[in-house]
Amino acid sequence: MAEQIIHPLGEPEPKALIPYAEPVRVETFGGRIHVEWDPQASVTAMGQLPFFIEFLHISGLFGDWVSRCPLRWVSPNAPRKRNVLGTLLLSVLSGHKRYAHINGLSIITQN
Repeated sequence: MAEQIIHPLGEPEPKALIPYAEPVRVETFGGRIHVEWDPQASVTAMGQLPFFIEFLHISGLFGDWVSRCPLRWVSPNAPRKRNVLGTLLLSVLSGHKRYAHINGLSIITQN
């Protein structure tokens, strides 16, 4: 008589992720960059940001958002709409909930 299985074994255990040995090319708004993993470094929430930026760049979603945004400035010293929206997006992705927190960004785009 065949052995009866009372309880299924369930899903297999996931295998450990192995980082790429070579740098990964990522296309960004500023040009191509190379992302490398350091297995000894701490994990951060911003570690996947270059890949999200590549997604926004290649899909055209960010450019479409900028072109549809109704912001308009009349001062010749006004920042570009693209820079303002990019800083806002980066701030939100960094977990900032108030406008005053944007000053905490260590990355400033100058385009």
